[in-house]
Amino acid sequence: MFKFSDKRMEYEEQMLEENQDELPPNVQYKRIDRYNYVLQIRGEKGSAHEDAYIIADVSLQGFPVEAPSINFRNNFQHVNIFPMGKLCLYLINKETWISSTSLIDVFSGVNQVIHHPTFNDPANSSFKEPDVYEKDMKEQAKKFRDEKYKII
Repeated sequence: MFKFSDKRMEYEEQMLEENQDELPPNVQYKRIDRYNYVLQIRGEKGSAHEDAYIIADVSLQGFPVEAPSINFRNNFQHVNIFPMGKLCLYLINKETWISSTSLIDVFSGVNQVIHHPTFNDPANSSFKEPDVYEKDMKEQAKKFRDEKYKII
């Protein structure tokens, strides 16, 4: 007998397959198993992350009752990512999580915060000034443009 979360995961997988055009074109994902995905975001043209391969592990162990856990690989630094790699995003915050939020919305939200960071409540306090942050991100992007970071 299926659990609610199994049925929801089947639905989400189907929605991802049928509605890939709803994801930003620079966002790709790979399903590892029912409750784990890898997300690859390619830095948008003209952004501080231009052409960088930004990789995150997405854990859906309690989904949809609990928000996904998103952790970035390769010591990727960002104002909205804690130093240990965990993403800080209102969309997946425990207190504000809405169980009807789709994986398409989550994946799109991650892309949005990567390219449009919020400085009012930084997860990584080493980035306080937007101008300095932009310069640091452009420098970091040079490293992550290397094809060895591409996984999808």
